[in-house]
Amino acid sequence: MSEATTLALGSAEHAVTPKVREGRRLRWRHFWLVPGLAIAIFANQVGNANGVGILALIALGIAPDLPRLLGSRGRPMHNLLHQPGAAVMAATVIAVAMSATGLVPVAWLVGSLVWLSHVVIGRAVGDVPRRGGARRNA
Repeated sequence: MSEATTLALGSAEHAVTPKVREGRRLRWRHFWLVPGLAIAIFANQVGNANGVGILALIALGIAPDLPRLLGSRGRPMHNLLHQPGAAVMAATVIAVAMSATGLVPVAWLVGSLVWLSHVVIGRAVGDVPRRGGARRNA
């Protein structure tokens, strides 16, 4: 399979060498799946214990990607929602507010944990903040 194959296109002949993938299929970024799934499972357990249903969890998991529907106008919001620092800060602030006052609903904690798991799993699969400009593989 490493030898060249000759293709006849019209009157010219071209030698085509098949591409062979080198290296491993798993990359270091794929290991982010483990903590991302752990956070998602924890959010599910907290949600089940406090009456947050699976439909709400799915909606909260999809919500950070909704700005993509706006195209390039939604890119700044997409980038903000896919920053791990923002998700960690939201989860921390809500957890501290719940423990200190007890006035914050549990659904907010579950939502921030689902958001955090979305961001962490997104790092594993390549869903990261995007730069401005035209997309290459649109």
